[in-house]
Amino acid sequence: MPPTRSTIDPLPGDAHDTARATAARAGDDVRDVQEGQEERDGESLRGVDRTLGVLLAFSRETPTLGVTDLSERLGLTKSTIHRILRSLVAHGMATQDPETRAYSLGFRVLALAAGVPGEANLRQICLPHMQWLRTATDETIGLYVIAGDVRMCLEELESPQPLRMAAGVGRCFPLDAGASSKALLLAGEEANPDLWRRATGRESVERRARFEAGIADLRATGYTVTRGETVAGSASMAAPIRVGARNEVMAALSIAGPASRFGEAQVERYAPLLLEAVGRIARDLSALYGEAGGAGARPRAGSSRRK
Repeated sequence: MPPTRSTIDPLPGDAHDTARATAARAGDDVRDVQEGQEERDGESLRGVDRTLGVLLAFSRETPTLGVTDLSERLGLTKSTIHRILRSLVAHGMATQDPETRAYSLGFRVLALAAGVPGEANLRQICLPHMQWLRTATDETIGLYVIAGDVRMCLEELESPQPLRMAAGVGRCFPLDAGASSKALLLAGEEANPDLWRRATGRESVERRARFEAGIADLRATGYTVTRGETVAGSASMAAPIRVGARNEVMAALSIAGPASRFGEAQVERYAPLLLEAVGRIARDLSALYGEAGGAGARPRAGSSRRK
């Protein structure tokens, strides 16, 4: 019986060339589609970034802004700002004064804030202990959390004294300066390398070394003190609020005031009060997040000499 032959005839040379060309065109078409999708995705992300930039431009210091203000602050054209604001108004995220034509945040923002996990519980639990600490020290008491690449003042009780320091609820500060920043970054580079790099990457070698030394001191004493790092003539001391079985830092509690009132004697007096307040907060938070492995440490003798 003769061997069976394939019924598929081999393609002639021209047909092979045609097939290769068709396959190449198909590959080019796929790449064009992918590149087009990537460009559209990139443009969409840029639009998101611009919209967030507009929202974040509003603050306690600048509750109302006009189109020109926003254009100059963000480096965007007025037409782009107009389009973004129209969309925000349509979604209730912004509102416009019919007389001044200026914009402010809308009430829909409050609904977003209410959806932050644990935020309301954290403030409610901390507030009575913050009030106790303010009464005990007569200085401004602040509660700070990490918000992206900055730290934000979540709650604040101002000192009753005429000369006082106040950050303002909602105000943000860099993570590479201030006692509260060190308390929030207590876990160090190992816990979150990306955040640590963004927070300290712009610092000089000398300043980064001082920052790390401050965190090492905090680990030993339970608190840290800084003077003039964020505002000239000011001083603050802070301790981390840690929760859960993994002892994670959830927030930082701070005492702030003029540097003239934060000498060694005052810091020695404030330190156990600060750690007591942090311990009470950690105890109350344990009902929600579980026991923390040590809310603070006893201050050591002479620890107030940190600068």
